Amino acid sequence: MARLVRRIVAWGLAAVALVVLVAGCRILQFQQQPTAFPPGPFALTTRDAEAATGRIVGSPSVSRRDIGMTFAPTTSSSVELLVDGQAFYPRILEDLSLAQSSIHIDQYGFTPGEVADQFVAVLADRVRNGVSVRLVVDRMGSSMLTSSRDLYAQLEAAGVTIVTNDPLLVDLDGPLGQQWLDFDFDEIGHLYHRKIFLIDGRIAWVGGAGIEDYFYDGSFHDVFVRVEGEAVSQVQSVFLTSYAFFGGPPPADIQTAYPQPAVEGSISTIVVHNVPGSSRPVTDAIQDLIRGATRKLDIIDPYVSDRATLEDIAAAARRGVQVRFIVPLESNAEPVQWAFNSHIDDLQAAGVQVLLHPVLPHAKVVRADDRVLVGSTNLDAWALYRNWEVSLVFDNRAVAELFEEQLFGPDAAASTPAVPPTGAARLVSWVSALFTPLL
Repeated sequence: MARLVRRIVAWGLAAVALVVLVAGCRILQFQQQPTAFPPGPFALTTRDAEAATGRIVGSPSVSRRDIGMTFAPTTSSSVELLVDGQAFYPRILEDLSLAQSSIHIDQYGFTPGEVADQFVAVLADRVRNGVSVRLVVDRMGSSMLTSSRDLYAQLEAAGVTIVTNDPLLVDLDGPLGQQWLDFDFDEIGHLYHRKIFLIDGRIAWVGGAGIEDYFYDGSFHDVFVRVEGEAVSQVQSVFLTSYAFFGGPPPADIQTAYPQPAVEGSISTIVVHNVPGSSRPVTDAIQDLIRGATRKLDIIDPYVSDRATLEDIAAAARRGVQVRFIVPLESNAEPVQWAFNSHIDDLQAAGVQVLLHPVLPHAKVVRADDRVLVGSTNLDAWALYRNWEVSLVFDNRAVAELFEEQLFGPDAAASTPAVPPTGAARLVSWVSALFTPLL
């Protein structure tokens, strides 16, 4: 009898190990997909995307393939850059407090603290005033099962509709408090890393910061852009289709989510969003900007380890592009920094100015000549190939100069030149670089 039990246990463990191995290989592989940037002739216009969103939101079953939309170029009527939490949080909260119909939020990290308390108060007030407030959040990134449990109980009690991405073993769909098990397990291994605030379908905030105190107290350096105009409608489609994918109930007010812009825009804008296993236009856009730069290439990013991207950056410098690359002096993800350090020699030899910022630069921005990409996407394997991400691409000289004046110029002045690792540190960096698909 004991032998039979041992055999059953052994076979059970072997079956679990096989499932974990297969799932791990599926998560870690880089699926080859058609290039989605620049948008081709079948890219969706704003109105086409609105119609497609209406069909998807009303569908009883939504797949990742359904929501992997490629958007045609559109326009913004205004673009503001806000640098650091003390600048962008008050403005975001002000916009939220003035919402009349809907507030839609995508967040990887919404965790307890002074900043979160301010957001909870505003969101609860808006719900009391008849505003529909919807939130898509990453269960792991927001520590929902541990330190954030009380926070989400508050939000749920206030009337905020919350759906979750579940990158760990249990995949739950539907609104918090009414969730069911999704046997497709199509969220596992994919972080919901987007950061979006949408107010009344008229204003969109896109950036790299969570609702967390270290973006306000000076520990992390990040940015948001505030956008108005037709581009906001495409960002709205990104939110609503993802919300539906995670089991969010169909909004009764979807028509009001797409108001006519008050002012016709002239700032060329492309909305790009990565959907795991479906499309990677953000990744393609980053590649296109780096490879297409002819005069100037500026990059700021906290987590850089993707070898192909680093090779493209070095190639840009070798063809005569002036390249500034701003990374952390000290990272909160040491293995990623070690892997990046193994490339400093090659980057500097190619002519790249590698600069170390004293405050952890959490912003994710690429400026190539007069084009700027800004959003949630790091230059590592998880962001580029596996996560849910979103960015905006502006093709406008005035916007590019805005980023130079408010971000790249001051950050370059505050940074120091990188020094390649030597001795044991060089060996550690070389070994870490072997694991970049995992970093």
